[in-house]
Amino acid sequence: MKKYILLLMIFLNACAFTQNSKFYRLQSLSQGKIVSNLKTSVGVEEVSIPRYVDRPQMVIFKPNTSELNISEFHRWAEPLSFGLTRILADDISLYLPNALVKPQSYSMENFNYTVTVEFNKFDAIMDAQATLDAWWTIFKNTKAVARGRTTISHDVKGGYDGIVIEQSKLLSEMARQIAQKISQL
Repeated sequence: MKKYILLLMIFLNACAFTQNSKFYRLQSLSQGKIVSNLKTSVGVEEVSIPRYVDRPQMVIFKPNTSELNISEFHRWAEPLSFGLTRILADDISLYLPNALVKPQSYSMENFNYTVTVEFNKFDAIMDAQATLDAWWTIFKNTKAVARGRTTISHDVKGGYDGIVIEQSKLLSEMARQIAQKISQL
């Protein structure tokens, strides 16, 4: 009986000191002026992201190494590819306020333009730098009409919160580049 009481005490003690998980979401942080008042429709397909970040846990590089830190207690509130797609569509719509811009669902929707994005990098080094490197393509009627690459980095301070804010800003910058290209087509 003493053995079970001891095990119960150890279990309860461990539960008392277990760290709670924190959940993060990307935010629409459009930082610029309207690019165009073009009236059009734009569908943003679900983005392609590297598998090493395609997980619920936040993935952070250790400084000056190729080693990753996968945090069990700092997690994305939604699948990262969905969040990236949603925020990218939101940010493009802020730069093109008269356009209908939304994530493209699997149903048959007809958009004037469709945007695809292939991320090479969407990662960070704690209290150092957040990086976005992605190829994007704009299609009109299934024909590629523009292609570009966005490679940008921001300094990061403030732990995981700071990383999410800077990654949101990086997405906004890429959205501005895509919106500018759509307005020129």
